[in-house]
Amino acid sequence: MLLDAQWIKQTALALGFDACGLAEAAPIPRSQWDLQEWLAEGRHADMHYMEEHVAKRYDPTLLVPGAKTVISVLLGYRPSALMEGAVKIAQYAYGEDYHERLKGLLYRLLSALGDRYPELQGRPFVDTAPISDKYWAVRAGLGWRGRNTLLVNPTLGSYCFIGELVVTLAADAYDTPLPDGCGTCERCLKACPNHAIVPSPLPAVGTQVDARRCASYHTIENRAEALPPEVKLSGYAFGCDCCQLVCPYNLQAEIRYHLTPERQEQLQNLQDADEKTFKHATKHSPLNRIKYPQWLRNLGR
Repeated sequence: MLLDAQWIKQTALALGFDACGLAEAAPIPRSQWDLQEWLAEGRHADMHYMEEHVAKRYDPTLLVPGAKTVISVLLGYRPSALMEGAVKIAQYAYGEDYHERLKGLLYRLLSALGDRYPELQGRPFVDTAPISDKYWAVRAGLGWRGRNTLLVNPTLGSYCFIGELVVTLAADAYDTPLPDGCGTCERCLKACPNHAIVPSPLPAVGTQVDARRCASYHTIENRAEALPPEVKLSGYAFGCDCCQLVCPYNLQAEIRYHLTPERQEQLQNLQDADEKTFKHATKHSPLNRIKYPQWLRNLGR
């Protein structure tokens, strides 16, 4: 029995996803993903968890035995407004924790698939698992890998969360990757204040992000008491959107998150929050990835 690709896409959209595509589950060709080269260059900084499960990252059939199909989904997050003031937070962190929302919707999609195809087995994944979200989204025809290394979708830009279901049935049709839509544009490269977007050793890939130079890495992943003085945060206390703000696709991306005045005020008041207030305001938010001492450090205090 083959999966009905069109039915899956219609079901995913009805559940609330913004886009859905399918790709055949197979090992990623070494020439198409530069993970091992990135690790060898030390560009993952101290994200040592990226050194784990490398074989699984390249091969989804090691994550789900008997896997035949990767179903990729997107949720857009472009907000209706930006934070005001000197302290900035990356836009993806304005709202709820996307891991919770994506996982919930993916389980609902998996349940719908199980009802229609009782013999199907599968697992949902969000970016905490050893799987290349961006590669599979590209393979599923949901966008292309931009020069800032993020997935760029024609409608959502790079303002999108990615998830996938890896399942054990083949589909009656798979999607075709979209052509590169960046052309000769290099706005994201020029906008990075730390020149963190660097050439990849693999020509087919194009670019990598050197985490050692990246403000987003330092404000979120770096657990040191002090940040390197040469790293420019550009006002960001969590993450960084410098390379995204200038992308032509993002300038016209559809709004997917309504930033209420109340939430905007809550976010802006975090710069003066005590630890208890910070914990309460960041619960069930991407901001809970950092602790209060890191927040103070990022603010320069």
